[in-house]
Amino acid sequence: MSYLKAENLKLKEKVEKLEDRIINLAGAIKIFASGMEGNEHTMNNHIADILTSAEELKIVAPYVTEEYALILQDRAKAGVNIQIVMNDRRYWSEEHAKFYDKIKAFPGLDLVNNPNVKYLMIWSPDKVIISSGPLDKKTLENTVLIGTLITEKKKIQQLLDIFSEMLPSFMR
Repeated sequence: MSYLKAENLKLKEKVEKLEDRIINLAGAIKIFASGMEGNEHTMNNHIADILTSAEELKIVAPYVTEEYALILQDRAKAGVNIQIVMNDRRYWSEEHAKFYDKIKAFPGLDLVNNPNVKYLMIWSPDKVIISSGPLDKKTLENTVLIGTLITEKKKIQQLLDIFSEMLPSFMR
């Protein structure tokens, strides 16, 4: 009987290794283009999907404009845990600085300044999207961008580790 149990454990390990290899071959990473004719809304649609469905959000963005600031405020009101790493206010244009003030003052939105933010990442426990640019609907529609949508758990954890490195040590 113990022989069968040992064989079952070996088979289970082999199946897990094969599953990992399949994920690596097939990939749980989708690369897409956005901002070109016919797919202007692709990036915003992926972002909206993550923002409206996640129970926890980690966001990195150079800046955020009104439409997304309102969505984040609504999600925070709904009890979603949200951390945002953004450029210092002094790097924001006057047009967008008022949204920084609203985000900073809003309860439930945990804001961290980092003057070196040059990319966009929307993290949730199930999906992550990475691209360049701000969290701004018009920019994301009118700029040709390459987006990466990740659903592989190991990669999602690695990206969370990268996000955590951007936080002050007392927030990790």
